[in-house]
Amino acid sequence: MELLLLTPETWRSERRKLLGFVIRNGEKRITTASLQAFRDLEAAWLESDGSGHSRAVIAVTKQGGRMTGLGFAADGGDGGCLLVVHPGARRLGAGTVMMKAMINRLGRLACHVAADNIPSMALCFRLGMKAVSIHKGPTGKSTLRFERGILHDAARTGHIDTLPQ
Repeated sequence: MELLLLTPETWRSERRKLLGFVIRNGEKRITTASLQAFRDLEAAWLESDGSGHSRAVIAVTKQGGRMTGLGFAADGGDGGCLLVVHPGARRLGAGTVMMKAMINRLGRLACHVAADNIPSMALCFRLGMKAVSIHKGPTGKSTLRFERGILHDAARTGHIDTLPQ
């Protein structure tokens, strides 16, 4: 599996195709707010600063030249966060690879997961994210807020940062 972190140039040229992938494969679980943040992303936010972090990240996985997954987060996830894996590529590690890359690139990540989305909640827990609150999501479902930072909790045993990339 190949992992790509998009550059501003790639975002500009592939934007329409990437939006289509999210809409086709998101199974109507992507919130309007996250989809809008993804649509409106300023390309310059993808540029890395001197520390290797950026304001936003788009991670794409490919297998055999075909896109299998897409992850996006801005402002540590508070400015929008989504993760979509093609149904035929699920349970093969694409979500894990993208989430690790997003956490590393942003330095922290927060995301909201509907309580009935067991695979996404399991992924967050596996990556050492903590459920810090629960609220009603935009569709009225109970939704958990997960958070994970690499700067303040890297010493914990079994932590994502101790796992091989």
